[in-house]
Formats: sequence, structure tokens, C-alpha cells
Amino acid sequence: MEVIRRTPEASLKEVFLRAAGNLPGKDNRCEVVAEALGYLQEGFDVHYATRTATDEAILVGDNAYAWAVETIARLDEPRFVGVAGRMIRDGTGEILRDNAVSLELWTPHLAQLLSIISGEDEERSAVRISAAIGEVKGAS
Repeated sequence: MEVIRRTPEASLKEVFLRAAGNLPGKDNRCEVVAEALGYLQEGFDVHYATRTATDEAILVGDNAYAWAVETIARLDEPRFVGVAGRMIRDGTGEILRDNAVSLELWTPHLAQLLSIISGEDEERSAVRISAAIGEVKGAS
């Protein structure tokens, strides 16, 4: 069975933590969101690692998605759950079109999550996310 990488090689969790690390002040929501992003990426990695997912891969992937949503739901902020849902929907759409999910596809979503935490506009958050992507890619 051929394994296919369908998500970015860079860790969404690491990208988000780096981008949030440049925010003034300490906000514990950053770690929770980053943890949820790790589960989300894990779900995609397992669920879509082959062209035909096994029953086990589907269950493991679905479990990781559930952990992602449950983790982010702990923040009791519907906007976070909404963005996570859109990330899953948009990523799945790419895969159904037989494409990989790129960091570029998920950058606006990551910026929305960061914007909720920081209170800054999404454009500024997107700049932070893009810079963090460069740092994470450069470190690997």
C-alpha cells in the first residue's frame, strides 16, 4: 500500500505556536489551539495516507478529528470551532479533488484563529503565520 503525504510537512501546531509566540502577553488559548491543530493534522495524515483508506485508518482519523474539535471546544468560543470546521471542510475538499492540502490553503484559517486570540486583524495575523511558516520550514 503506497503512503501519500496529503498534509503539509510542517507541523501546524509548531507554526501556530511560533506565530503566537510573537504576540504581546501570554494567552493560554494559544497552546489549546495549537494542540487542536496537531490533532487535526494527525487526522488528515492518517485518514488520507492512501488513496483508499482502511476501516482502521478512517476510525483513527475520525478519532483525531474528534479530539481536535473537543480540544478547541474547551475554550467555549464558537468562533474557534467554526474555523476548525472550515479547515476540515476545505482540506477534505482538496483531497477529494486528489490534491494535497497545502499550508497556503490553511494559512487564512490559521490567521483567523490567531486573530481571535490576538484581537488584531486577520491580515496582520496572516503575516505572523507566514513568517512562522518560513521559520518552521527553515528549521527542518
